[in-house]
Amino acid sequence: MYERCLNEAERILAADKDVIVAVKKVWIEVCREAHSQGFEVPQLSDFSAMLEGDPRFEFFPIRASLQDDLDHPREEDAPSEEAEMEQLGFFSGDRVKLKNVELTPSLLGTIIRSKVDRTMDALTKAWELRPEGDQDTEDRLLEILAKTQKLQQEVKKTFSPGRMNRLEASMKKRMKPSARKRPKSSVKRKSPQRVSARPKTRSTRRTTKRRRS
Repeated sequence: MYERCLNEAERILAADKDVIVAVKKVWIEVCREAHSQGFEVPQLSDFSAMLEGDPRFEFFPIRASLQDDLDHPREEDAPSEEAEMEQLGFFSGDRVKLKNVELTPSLLGTIIRSKVDRTMDALTKAWELRPEGDQDTEDRLLEILAKTQKLQQEVKKTFSPGRMNRLEASMKKRMKPSARKRPKSSVKRKSPQRVSARPKTRSTRRTTKRRRS
């Protein structure tokens, strides 16, 4: 059962464009597959522990330690509000990704643009479903929509695919070893030969005898 759940989680993460995905979102999709294919899925807490212990996944806990939970207790959202946020694609809690997926600048830019676009879509739906005659709510929504739209434009400019690809190429170039460092030659240098003393010729010997006489 556990291996089947983990395999389904791996498949779901491989197909998700967000790469870093909420554990609860993965769990819900695994539960859907289990319902149609007829296998059991553990509770969310056990499922989360399975992902954290499997080497195929990289786990991102929302809390670093138990002490953090004691110092900063999280207020539980109302079930209806949490369900509405999840329907819009926003999940709370721990995150997980496939360990073999590298977070390159190009991929990070895609994730950030996708997150902002999704937020803008959710706000647009909220505007369409706004209560009629509530001027305060309309004013707040319009203000948030304007700020999010501005952020969306800045993100598209800052994290454009072209800019992220150039950044990624620059990083790869810097990581390469310098071409100036040449490997030491394995050819042994020949030691200089000693010049042997030149033997004396007959004429030299005769000259020496004459000088002595």
